[in-house]
Amino acid sequence: MKKILILPIVLLSIALSAQKTKNDPEISKYVSQVNRDSLKAHVEKLVSFGTRHTMSSTTDAKRGIGAARNWVLSKFRNYARNADGRMEVYLQNQDLKPDGKRINKDTNLGNAIAFLKGTDPNDKRVIIISGHLDSRVSDVMDAESFAPGANDDGSGVAAVIESARVLSKSKFPVSILFVAVSGEEQGLLGARMLADKAKAENWDLEAVLNNDMIGNNSFDAGKNVGKPKLRVFSEGLSAFETEKTAAAIRNLGLENDGAARQLARYVKETGEKYVKNIDIKLIYRNDRFLRGGDHTPFVNHGFTAVRLTDYYENYDHQHQDIRTENNKKYGDLIEFMDFDYLKMNTAVNVAVLS
Repeated sequence: MKKILILPIVLLSIALSAQKTKNDPEISKYVSQVNRDSLKAHVEKLVSFGTRHTMSSTTDAKRGIGAARNWVLSKFRNYARNADGRMEVYLQNQDLKPDGKRINKDTNLGNAIAFLKGTDPNDKRVIIISGHLDSRVSDVMDAESFAPGANDDGSGVAAVIESARVLSKSKFPVSILFVAVSGEEQGLLGARMLADKAKAENWDLEAVLNNDMIGNNSFDAGKNVGKPKLRVFSEGLSAFETEKTAAAIRNLGLENDGAARQLARYVKETGEKYVKNIDIKLIYRNDRFLRGGDHTPFVNHGFTAVRLTDYYENYDHQHQDIRTENNKKYGDLIEFMDFDYLKMNTAVNVAVLS
C-alpha cells in the first residue's frame, strides 16, 4: 500500500513545485511593455533642460528644474487618462530659505508626483518608486552650468515615468506613488519632505524602491562579461531602532532579517524571475561608503526602503564639469548610457511593483 501511494505524492509534489515557479501572466505582460525607445526619449528630454539643479530656474519654460518638473507632470497627466480617474497628479512643494549649507538663496523645492490609487478602498498600503530629478556638476552650488544628469539621475526618473506609463492601466488593490524628487544633491531634501509627510500622516508605506543611476553597465568592465548586474543596497538596523531593541535583535542574530533586507531579497527573487539574464547583487549596507540616497530619509523614519543602482560606477561621469582632458571626456553625458541595461532595470522595478 505504501508503494502505491508514492506515485501520487510525487506527482502532487511536482505539480505544486511547478505552480510555485510559474510566472504570473499579468506581471509578465507589464514587464514586456517596458520600452527602450521610451526610456531613451525620456533621458534625452531631461538632458535638454540644460541643468536641473535644485536652485536653477523654476520659471523658465525651457531651462532649469522648473521646466523639467513641469514636463514630468505633463507625462504623468497623459498616463492618468488610462487610470479611470484613479491617478492623481500634483507637485508637492515648499519654499526654502538659505540654510548655510547647500541652499544659498530662496528656493522652491518640488517633487513631481503621480499617485495611482488602489482599487480596494479598504487597502491603505502604499508603494513608492522614486528617482531624483535634480542634477549637478563638480561644484554642488553651481546652478547655472550645463549639468545633463543623464545617468545621475535621468535614468532613475526615466524608469519612474516608464513605470507609470506601463502600470497606469493596472488594477492593483494597493496604491503606487510615482515620484521624481528634487534636492537630492543638496542633501536629500525632496525625499525628506516626502518621508516627513508619510510619517506625519501615518501612511501604511509598504516599500520604497529608490532608483539612482541605473543606466550604465559598462564602466570598468570587460565587454560582455557575464550577466548584466544590478546592485540593491539595504539597511540592517535602522536608525530609528532604540538601543534596547537593537540589542535584542543582535542577541537573536536577526540583523539580517530586517524589513529592508527582506525587501532587497524580494527584489532579487522577483526581478530575476521575470527579467531574463540579469544578476541582482544584494549589498548589505544602506548605501555606498560615505554616500547617500533618497531611500535614507524613509529608512530613518522606520519605513522599508532600498536603493537600486548600477553595479559598475565611474566617478568620471557623475558630479563632474563637462570637459575633455588628455582626450578623455568627463561628465554625465548621454553617450555613456546603456539603454538596454536601463530597460532591464526598469523592468525589474515593474515586476517588483506588480
